[in-house]
Amino acid sequence: MWCVLARRAPARVGIAAVGLLAAGASAESPLPIDCLPDSLVRWEAAAPDPEARFGATSLPGIVLGPPGDSAAVNGSTSVASLGNGGTAVLEWRATVIEDGPGPDFIVFENAFYVGAAPASPADDYQVFAEPGIVEVSADGATWVRFPFDEQALGDAAGVNIDRALQERLRGLSGITPTFTGNWTVPDDPTSWDASGQGGVSGAGGDAFDLATVGLTEARFVRIIDAGSANGPAGAGEGFDLDAVVVLHGRPAAPATPDRDGDGVPDLAEQELHGTDPDLADSDGDGVDDGRELAGCRDPNLFDDAPWLEREPRLWLRDDGGCTELRWTFLGSGASYDVARGELSALASSPGGVDLGLTSCLADDEPAVRWTCDAEIPAPGAGWFYVVRVSGAPHYGRSSLLEIRQTPTGCP
Repeated sequence: MWCVLARRAPARVGIAAVGLLAAGASAESPLPIDCLPDSLVRWEAAAPDPEARFGATSLPGIVLGPPGDSAAVNGSTSVASLGNGGTAVLEWRATVIEDGPGPDFIVFENAFYVGAAPASPADDYQVFAEPGIVEVSADGATWVRFPFDEQALGDAAGVNIDRALQERLRGLSGITPTFTGNWTVPDDPTSWDASGQGGVSGAGGDAFDLATVGLTEARFVRIIDAGSANGPAGAGEGFDLDAVVVLHGRPAAPATPDRDGDGVPDLAEQELHGTDPDLADSDGDGVDDGRELAGCRDPNLFDDAPWLEREPRLWLRDDGGCTELRWTFLGSGASYDVARGELSALASSPGGVDLGLTSCLADDEPAVRWTCDAEIPAPGAGWFYVVRVSGAPHYGRSSLLEIRQTPTGCP
């Protein structure tokens, strides 16, 4: 969610901030109810230099958003690479993944067809794939692994995979091409989708059903590079995590009033989503508002297109004399504004929070990282930082959902 982070002189300290790769509590509560993970609780890329892996400087935000744009024959670059044998653990806090009809979540890697996508279900093909093992947990302590064919994984080592081998690799992630499309629609590997590239549905990726491993719900997903060493050695080798998207989920129990019992606090329904706090299913489509939000669907419309409140979260750390900022990737083509202000200028105002005069650090920044704010506040003073998607009318909302507004900042 939109976050205010601050530092005081002379030390650079992020108030409620977290380490970029640490246990991953968000800097502000409540977290948004959506289909995307809230925290990267573990990132252990392969040695010898994990921080030199592709995408490492954009963590954690690069893997906490939706999948990036890609084509069936050219994978996304909005990824972070684990290297051979690396591990990532993602956590959902505002949302619980639950077992529903069919697949419950999708793991997106940047697999792609080599040469050309198949034109019919009879055509053979080659896929550049870097398989990943997928495990789930309800508590982060007890893990269950999705089953797969060990022999097939061995046969996939160091080679591009064809149709027959891809079918044998089901149960692993990173084997189905990812491309731009509806990333809340799971691919059915047994069915050819004439509207999808290469017959693949939605935006591709590999879908998983909790019923396969006997779980009714989960809060954590762990991905382990399977060690196939299919790509060239270097910063981009190994499983390239793009995104993990929940298809079936529900909000965690709200800590504030929820009159209709849909899991969405009344205040959020009124101030953020525009849904009816007295009606659990505002659009009458048979799915309550909380579950629609948890699946990145619009609770006000009969529509299966992906939908979410585009509000980046912000992390900072002291990086040897500079304050480094990173924020959430919210889709290819998005750009961001980052501003800094004085803590002493923060004030309540009618209908929101007045940020006072702010300085624009990044205007229409396409990356999800600002490398260095070398300025230091005066002794006894402190600064805050805010981020927004460029073009947004304000810098998001406080934890009480009050609009953050400023007369200055980025254009």
